[in-house]
Amino acid sequence: MTSEFASDCSNCAALCCMALAFDAGEMFGHDKPAGLPCHNLDGFSCAIHAQLPERGYRGCVAFECLGAGQKVTALFEQTWRDQPRLARPMIEAFRQMRDVQELRQMLKAAAALPLPEAVEAERQAWDTELMVATQALAGLAVFDPAPLRAWLKGLASHVSR
Repeated sequence: MTSEFASDCSNCAALCCMALAFDAGEMFGHDKPAGLPCHNLDGFSCAIHAQLPERGYRGCVAFECLGAGQKVTALFEQTWRDQPRLARPMIEAFRQMRDVQELRQMLKAAAALPLPEAVEAERQAWDTELMVATQALAGLAVFDPAPLRAWLKGLASHVSR
């Protein structure tokens, strides 16, 4: 979609390379548990980034955080490298922000649908709520995605009328 949903690794604390787990196989060259940095990580950069597919890390190339990494990094004054105690909170915020970014993408796509005026107003209200949720860790922590997911599933009934 737009650049607001694109990864900006230069402004991220390598959250996907630390937070996520992966298993050795067709997409990843080694096993890595969640919460530990990838052994290819050099600071906040991937030491083999230019050779990821050739080295067996096609999963890294395919993954898109939807901009969650840089957004979460900006919400913290320090990183998990500076303060290891921040690893857990950053992982949780990254998980939550990735969900929010996915929902924001769906709401943006829904803007192109021929929605009734009242439903469009609801869509805009949800979009505003998500924007507020992404501005601070406290807002992110209390946002419950379940009602919005249910609302999005119900959009089909408004479009098919």
